[in-house]
Amino acid sequence: MRDDAITVGAMAVIAMCVATAAHEAAGHGGACLLLGGRITLLTSVYFRCAVESPLVSPAGPLGNLMAGLAGWSMLRLLPQSWPRTKLFSLFLTAFSFFWAFGYLVYSLARNDGDYAIAFRDLLGVQDTSARAIGIATGVALYLLFSGAFASTARKLFGERATGLLQTAWLAASAAAVGAAALYAPDRRGAMIEAALEIGAASIPLLIPRRNAPRTGTLRPISRSPKWVAAAIAVFGVFALTLGAGYASQAATTSAASACLHGRRGDRACRWHDPLRPAISSPASLAYRDRHCRNNG
Repeated sequence: MRDDAITVGAMAVIAMCVATAAHEAAGHGGACLLLGGRITLLTSVYFRCAVESPLVSPAGPLGNLMAGLAGWSMLRLLPQSWPRTKLFSLFLTAFSFFWAFGYLVYSLARNDGDYAIAFRDLLGVQDTSARAIGIATGVALYLLFSGAFASTARKLFGERATGLLQTAWLAASAAAVGAAALYAPDRRGAMIEAALEIGAASIPLLIPRRNAPRTGTLRPISRSPKWVAAAIAVFGVFALTLGAGYASQAATTSAASACLHGRRGDRACRWHDPLRPAISSPASLAYRDRHCRNNG
């Protein structure tokens, strides 16, 4: 019996939605609200908060770490008789940890993004040597997790692991990019960011799992109409909310005006972005500049 690709893809799509929501909505958004701020922009790839605090930026990666730990715990605690839920837990762990560790390297290497902002604003660290240590730590964590993940996947699914993980990567990456395409102010930029935060970050899922045992400890994944229906519902909500994005016009106007007149500094117009620097694409820059001019 072969694994059902549709059901596997459905699980991967749900895991991608949860990992993204953990970073943007629960992480950045939760920190913003807890600090008494107001969310001015929230999408699957961009975030902006009206409050100035060094805690908002690292809250996104922290959300990924929490989601990854939850997935890993579920994977360890759930019984073997729940193969679908264990596979979903594996996907959630992968997308969350690959994003968190890969982004640590990317952000500090470019000296921009969530981790770089946290190093500067929260830790007061700006020198190159400290960033180099952070980058080395990120590389080590990424490689260590890649090894542990590969070992777990081979044990659970044997020689089927390669097909399962490649199917998951394709489904999750396509869904992430498709949802980001609904962000009208910057479709191209948002789609690129989505491809980076899920596709590029979790590229180890495409690596063939060699020397795997013929059979794993979990039975093949059969077709599950419930998982497929759940994926359609979850992705629909995700695409129409985080994909299309939420923007508070009143709060955005205030922040843009403050940015224009230099009262709040660069952070007033900074977009927290999961795997790329804030406002990195030309379309994003043009949208920000146009917005500030129109509301100054």
